[in-house]
Amino acid sequence: MSDDATRTVTTGGPAATPDRNRPQEGATARQALRQADELTSRTRHAGRWYAHYMAVFGGGFGLMTLLLGLGPNGDATGVWWALGLMAVWAVFVVVMVVWAFRRPVQGALQGRTYVPGWVGTGVLYAVALFGGLGRDLPAWTWVLAALVVPLPLVVSAVRVHRSLA
Repeated sequence: MSDDATRTVTTGGPAATPDRNRPQEGATARQALRQADELTSRTRHAGRWYAHYMAVFGGGFGLMTLLLGLGPNGDATGVWWALGLMAVWAVFVVVMVVWAFRRPVQGALQGRTYVPGWVGTGVLYAVALFGGLGRDLPAWTWVLAALVVPLPLVVSAVRVHRSLA
């Protein structure tokens, strides 16, 4: 029995290895933590695209509100104007969605961060258009609507950007 214990110690078995490996394990752990921090930082930075995505969409909603509101209303020209803008909007949405699916980081963001922005902007957009189109409203009301409609989405974009900073 003493021969087995001696052989284990002298041949570099379990009794001999822990002291030699401890400093190396600590260095490896520190190195792994450093790499994890770097990866976290790079991933957060790469995930900021979603904040930009929401901000650009917010600007698009504001611009559409302004152009639809200030465009011709109530005649055939107004219908063609609205159809043309909707076609441009559809192309914009397709380009943005394709761009989003090609991003290297697809995050599972918390719904409480971005859903209120999308829903809020959508509701304000609908209220502005259904409440204002076809009526002879002064230009300042459409300018004001164009500034208010994208606010929820822009605020959510800022929150997402800050959470990934």
